[in-house]
Amino acid sequence: MQCRDVRDLADSFLSEQLLVETNHELVRHLETCPDCRAAIADGRALREKLRGAFERADSLRPRPDLAAELMAKARPAQSVMSRRSLLRTWLAAAAGVVLAGGGGLVVRDARSRSRLALLAREAAGDHQNCAVKFRLAERPIRLEEAGRRYGPPYGALATFDASGIDGLLTLERHACVYEGRRFGHVVFRYHGALVSLLVTDGTPPSAPELQPDGNGAAVAALPAGRYVGFIVGALDRAQVLHLANALTRPLSRHLA
Repeated sequence: MQCRDVRDLADSFLSEQLLVETNHELVRHLETCPDCRAAIADGRALREKLRGAFERADSLRPRPDLAAELMAKARPAQSVMSRRSLLRTWLAAAAGVVLAGGGGLVVRDARSRSRLALLAREAAGDHQNCAVKFRLAERPIRLEEAGRRYGPPYGALATFDASGIDGLLTLERHACVYEGRRFGHVVFRYHGALVSLLVTDGTPPSAPELQPDGNGAAVAALPAGRYVGFIVGALDRAQVLHLANALTRPLSRHLA
């Protein structure tokens, strides 16, 4: 894949609309092309700004009286209405209210999960290219330095102690960048495998949850205070989820 192909496919890549094979080809190109990585990072940042502006726009919020108006329209003209018809009308009105509410709760939840899945793929890529293969385009820096430059959670992550978790040995900790996203990165050895704890800006899940596997590694997302964390490693999914559950409370407390 050439640079011009990446630029043509950038919007589809960021919208997660590419076929798996095309997506993999594009990601392989990004691993060796800093210019395209920067272009993708700029596109992602612009999309996030536009999405945030849309969500905060008062003019796009539903009117306070919208629910009452929809229910009024759904009332039967006849004085008598069958129970089945009444139920059908109520369900239609309720669906209209949900969908009108800025895209609807279902749409918002789907959007949030899509963003989390994208972050999980980036975390898996960082684990592979930093902890396993050591081939990041930008040299990692110490967490203390990252804390001075970029603020939390990097400075706090420098002193996070996970020694209370059985079988978990800390090997390395630093801040690194993968595909334009900065992570606080702690590398562990757990049951003989390299495991990464990666923390970045993002909306965390309410509780640890498994994500689609990335490049042969299992991935779990977890709350990390007001940040989102990921556990990534060549373990079975049950082990990764167990470790995410074990780390959630002490990590959130430490980063608060």
